[in-house]
Amino acid sequence: MSEKLFELVQIHHIQSAVGEVIYFNCPHCGKEIAVHLRALEDDPDTVEVYWGKNLNEINEKQKKTEKM
Repeated sequence: MSEKLFELVQIHHIQSAVGEVIYFNCPHCGKEIAVHLRALEDDPDTVEVYWGKNLNEINEKQKKTEKM
């Protein structure tokens, strides 16, 4: 299995309202993992990081967090 060691993400994508979603394969099991990066509105130097099996799972986690 080839190992991808890094992903390039442009900072202005993270600071947008949408953020940036990247996908990679777990180096242990090979399953795809989705990671969503988004800067906080009030503090653009702080980045929210959500991960899951797919974008739907990430959206569910974000909705639960927003309810808190």
